Amino acid sequence: MNKFFTIILFSFLSNSLISQNLNFDSIKKNVQDESSNFFYEKLMYKFKFDPTSLSDEELQNLYYGKYYSKYNAMELDFDYLDCTGYFSKGNFKKAIVSGEKFLQKDPTNVEVIAIMQISYSKKDKSSDKNILYTNQLKVLTDCILKSGDGKTKETSYLVTSVGEEFLISDLLGKNIRRFQRRSIMQKDGVVDEFSRGDEKIYFKVLYNTEKYKL
Repeated sequence: MNKFFTIILFSFLSNSLISQNLNFDSIKKNVQDESSNFFYEKLMYKFKFDPTSLSDEELQNLYYGKYYSKYNAMELDFDYLDCTGYFSKGNFKKAIVSGEKFLQKDPTNVEVIAIMQISYSKKDKSSDKNILYTNQLKVLTDCILKSGDGKTKETSYLVTSVGEEFLISDLLGKNIRRFQRRSIMQKDGVVDEFSRGDEKIYFKVLYNTEKYKL
């Protein structure tokens, strides 16, 4: 997927280099408050029908607030495994079926959204589904890229899954599959340092602290 994403999304990477300060206590409060403009279901409605209308702050609450919402898929969800498995074999039709089921449970999973975008683009680039997933992918990757600069463990890119580490590194033109990986456990996640010679890039995979009560 590396070459595809580099071509499709390079045009907006230059707009994604401003680091954000994230307050997870505030995000939790926002997305669970029905009177808030950042109440999760309000954000999810926009995301499903008009993702490009979401502001940076809304995207922060949407992407990083999913752990405080009802949208929490299991780590080894069968629909996720089927989707990624079919996609790796080039069976886009079956990948779409499994991916659509999984996104009902985890609508902001960037890895699966990327798979859906590619799969639908193979069918019909002008379809509504392809346009929706293209826009969803764009706004979420932009949100992640604004979470840090990836240059130090303190300014790691913040993601919610290991698969998103590889997706973002591909977008940045870095094949971290060829890098050495070192993981640093923290209270709220794992910082992964990928290095090759003097080149390094850092990601932090956030835990679902609501689930594990860390």
